[in-house]
Amino acid sequence: MKIDPSGLPATPQSRPTKAQAAAASGVDGAAAPATDGAQPMGQVRTLPGTPGGDFDAARVAAIREDIRAGRYQIHPDRIADGLLASVRDLLDPEAKP
Repeated sequence: MKIDPSGLPATPQSRPTKAQAAAASGVDGAAAPATDGAQPMGQVRTLPGTPGGDFDAARVAAIREDIRAGRYQIHPDRIADGLLASVRDLLDPEAKP
């Protein structure tokens, strides 16, 4: 099977940058509010009704620092055990260990 290059554009299509999108929409460089409920990366939002939720900023900062320093250890056996327990619970919620 051959691909006909005549149907392809000469320059690759790219997505506009945030500044270009803001200029096109008439916004003066400020980020437009998301209308679909999506949060920008780097921001954490807790669920309504959960004061503080389960998010521990200090713990996240410590894990990030461990990752940067190369000290963070991944334990695949623990991950596998947790996944298997989740699947077992989903398949048979009545059977608790």
